[in-house]
Amino acid sequence: MLLQVGKHVSVVFNQHGYTYGNCMLVDDDIRLMIDSGAGKALEQVHPENIDILINTHHHYDHVRGNELFTRAQVLLHPIEHPCIQSLEKVLAVYGWDEMMNQDLYNLRELDPSSLPEPWRVDGEINDGQVFDCGSTKFIVLHTPGHSKGHCSFYFPEEDLIFLGDICLTKVGPWYGESQTDLGEFIASIDRIIEMGPAAVVTSHVNQVFSNPRPVLTEYRDRILKREQRILRQVKDNPSTIDQLADKHLIYRQHPSLSVLFWEKSMLRNHLERLKKLGLVEEQEGGVYKAI
Repeated sequence: MLLQVGKHVSVVFNQHGYTYGNCMLVDDDIRLMIDSGAGKALEQVHPENIDILINTHHHYDHVRGNELFTRAQVLLHPIEHPCIQSLEKVLAVYGWDEMMNQDLYNLRELDPSSLPEPWRVDGEINDGQVFDCGSTKFIVLHTPGHSKGHCSFYFPEEDLIFLGDICLTKVGPWYGESQTDLGEFIASIDRIIEMGPAAVVTSHVNQVFSNPRPVLTEYRDRILKREQRILRQVKDNPSTIDQLADKHLIYRQHPSLSVLFWEKSMLRNHLERLKKLGLVEEQEGGVYKAI
């Protein structure tokens, strides 16, 4: 489904679920798409006639339709370039063997051998870069946290930001990448709040959020609330990451092994931040204890 939000700007809402994502279409002198994960809805935009395709970041639900954009120049933040060449990183399961103590390729939920690899990248985008598509202009915002090179996009005439995977879903935010800096994620959300856009759109909620400051603030504060739950737990009961995951401090349910892996990955990133803040120490056997 296409929702027009400006004279030449539309949101392409996907109808398939979380392994797909919403996209943005600029239908101007230059036809440009941001992300390619909208599934069947892409038929309405004729991807074979798109001039430029930008990916917000390297995850599969944002690049899964890239191969349909046969004539487009594909652009991505330079930090993301090596990530999109790693199938495990594209599937957001990098580090699985170590964290889950089992071979990823024996996992029934995933069939990595069926996915295209590698993805083509023709150029890069950078923070502050302005794209001029004719009468439509927009600005690249480097907003790391969900991934190191994750980008959002500000459309000044519409006073709207496409936030990508600053997703505003009920189960977000997600920050399971290895070496994720949670301080960067918080700073990225704060940057959007300080810009004060009239509206935002995300990759995984099929609506336009008007006056988004309250929802962005609540979304950001979930990171800190999760952190406080972890800190209380290791203060009263020094624990390993596996033991913490059993407490469901991030996700209330683990309906699949992938969700359990992401819980553990995000716990790891919280604990690394708490160690740097001098609030937690790691003891023998991977046991974490509040200082």
